Amino acid sequence: MTDYEIYALQSYKDHIFEDIRPNKRANLDDLNKESLEEYINKVKMEKPNFAKNNYNKCLKLSGIIDISEDNIYPTLAGTLIFGEYPQSFYPQLFIACAVIPGTELGEVGTLGERFLDNKRIEGTIEEMLEGTMNFLQRNMKTSVIINSDGKRTNRTEYPMEALREAVANALIHRDYSTQTENAYISVYMYKDRIEIINPGALYGTNRIEKLGTATTMEARNTTIVRILEEKGSVIENRHSGIPTMRREMKNYGLPEPEFYEERDSFKVIFRNTNVVHSGQQTNHIDGQQSGHQTTIEYYKDKVLEYCRELLIYKFFAPINREFGKNKVAKGDKIGYNNNNKILKFILTRVNALVFKWYKKGINLNKANSCTTRLFAHKLNKTK
Repeated sequence: MTDYEIYALQSYKDHIFEDIRPNKRANLDDLNKESLEEYINKVKMEKPNFAKNNYNKCLKLSGIIDISEDNIYPTLAGTLIFGEYPQSFYPQLFIACAVIPGTELGEVGTLGERFLDNKRIEGTIEEMLEGTMNFLQRNMKTSVIINSDGKRTNRTEYPMEALREAVANALIHRDYSTQTENAYISVYMYKDRIEIINPGALYGTNRIEKLGTATTMEARNTTIVRILEEKGSVIENRHSGIPTMRREMKNYGLPEPEFYEERDSFKVIFRNTNVVHSGQQTNHIDGQQSGHQTTIEYYKDKVLEYCRELLIYKFFAPINREFGKNKVAKGDKIGYNNNNKILKFILTRVNALVFKWYKKGINLNKANSCTTRLFAHKLNKTK
């Protein structure tokens, strides 16, 4: 067994709850006073016996602070839910989001980029949830659906409600022990799937096959769960998360989410069986750029293909003997790994050029530029 497995087993046996561990580097001033008062007032209205206590006693009973002798310390739960800036005390408790240009980590895009987008999401649990959802939607394709009445609706590539439940689960149920305190949550968007990975295996007697069933599941972070339930912002109905994921994926005609448990982590995978591969046309539009991105990528790929197959050999060979017949033949697969300055010069400007054409609504077939017409001719032949 690993050190983590031994610790997880022992802490479960000894009923150690990490989310009420005091944060001795912080004090009450590090928590958001308005959020605290709003929460305490809400709970007082719902629990008359709780309302009989003074403010600090309410905070202690809620698990937001720990009082030791004359010292008041926010707990980990209090810091993560009400903190002004939780990462000043727990710098690794964030979500790392990245858009991968292929189907595996390490694959690079047309320009040699490892990530099409990446962001470190910080803040409270609620802020990290919202920030991650914004990131996912910004980088997600959206289909435009027009019904028989002419009403237009947008359908995201993945069901957002399912993703929200998965991200919320990762934040709420991850292991916050000192063994995993330096590990962050990862959200990877690949071409064909989304993966959400959080530190910590399933808690206690919980098992993969029990997830989403009527079986009672044990909670690792009971204070975090209770506070967020009472706030009503992240958790609405306990144990409804995984059934919601499965239902939403089914409604989208996509495979059920997959769950994997490893020794020190837990992974959820949402697969997209409707992926449009390179070279195919699509009705999808990018969530951030409202329809421009997919079209730009389509034209860019065709322009690059034209550069590789014809322009380089036909137009630049006479200028630079480096492009002679023995070195670059029509149809060669030339990419950014080549140390060819002229080719790189062309490729680095293609994306901006095509975006300019598209944004201005230029009809490529009627363009005045000879080069543009050449590109248009090639594009039309490949459509």
